[in-house]
Amino acid sequence: MTEIDQIMKGNVTPLFTDLAATATSGRIDCRGYNAILIDVEFSGAANWTFKLQGSLTEHGTYKDLYEQENTGAMTLMSYQCNGSRMFLFKGIPDWVKIVATEDVEGQSVTIKVQPLNAG
Repeated sequence: MTEIDQIMKGNVTPLFTDLAATATSGRIDCRGYNAILIDVEFSGAANWTFKLQGSLTEHGTYKDLYEQENTGAMTLMSYQCNGSRMFLFKGIPDWVKIVATEDVEGQSVTIKVQPLNAG
């Protein structure tokens, strides 16, 4: 099996359209996948932080997710940006939520996600 044969992608799911204030998404089913691609599109110049929370079960307690660096340090799975971007988090549990925090008021954001398997 080639590396391309091993790559699997889930459906693209819209989470928020023109979100104008801090919010947490509903549960995102990532069973069978080890990563999630997050697409954010701003209506104009903005500053938001996007954080990943996860649970081992669908109705469990969702907690902040961390990834381990090569140095052994732990880093929060979050990304702050001020323009439209796509970013990838790897090493995720079966169930996740996205916390979108508006750092500076002013512009709305549209968010879509796609679970996938990343090497």
